[in-house]
Order: sequence, then structure tokens, then C-alpha cells
Amino acid sequence: MNNSNNISCETITKLNQESQNQRLRLFAKVDISTKLKILDKQKELFHKLKSAHSNVENTVLTLSSLILAIDAIEKKIDDVNLNAMKLRAKNNKAKVKRQKVLGYWAIVRTLKLEQKMSFRDISIYFAKYHKLEVSYSTIYELWNELENNTNIKNEEN
Repeated sequence: MNNSNNISCETITKLNQESQNQRLRLFAKVDISTKLKILDKQKELFHKLKSAHSNVENTVLTLSSLILAIDAIEKKIDDVNLNAMKLRAKNNKAKVKRQKVLGYWAIVRTLKLEQKMSFRDISIYFAKYHKLEVSYSTIYELWNELENNTNIKNEEN
């Protein structure tokens, strides 16, 4: 976005660039029903903005109306529900990382059993060679969950 569009978006929304980005990140975190409410509100706000600012490009008006709609819906949602939505989004992110590590489980086993690497070193390995930022504790928890259960079953047989 060029500077004049940026200024007009800030002028219309009365929010600086960082505040606008916060609203857009919130939009990514909320559930689908809230997103649909925001988009309905965005359509309504777009037409109001279009009549008030006829000289501004439609793309700028669309972005501005989306940010204003997010802001309006955010104010209607109570803090408890808002924090719950944010937490749910964070948990989904952890599940995605867990699934990615499971996809590389053969590598984790090789590094741990054959190379005798620590979980911290395995975490560093994934960051360096697979561009996957995962905590060593996540790998450790998965290891205990998967490998210890496997070892116990093997000992029973």
C-alpha cells in the first residue's frame, strides 16, 4: 500500500497502522460465526464510507470498513468470550505444530536413538533444517506419549 492510501486508511479508521494490524490479527483468531458477523457489518460500513468518501479508492474503503467492522464487533463481545476465542486459536496452533512433528517422527527417533541427541538439540535441528520452530518440551511430551507406550507394550509381549 503506498503512503497516500496508508494515510487515507488511517484518516478513515482513526487508527494508526499498528492498531489496524491488531484488529486484522484478531480477525484471524476469532471463530467462523464471528467472522461472518464482521463481514456482514463490513458490507454495511463500506456503503456508508463510499457515500462519505467518494474520492477514495474502493480497495482502501474495503480495508477501512473491514477494520472498523472488526472494531465494532470486538466492542460487542465481552472480554471472557474474546479471551476464550484467542486461547482456542492458540491451542489450534499448538495442534498444528504437534502434527508437523508427528510427520517428522522418523527423524526424531533417528536423532534420539541413533545420534543420541537431546530434545533441545532436536528442536534446534528442526529450526535449522526444516524451518519448524517447535519447543523441546513438545518433542519430549510426544516422545513420552508415543515411545514409552510402545516400550511398555513391547515388554508385555
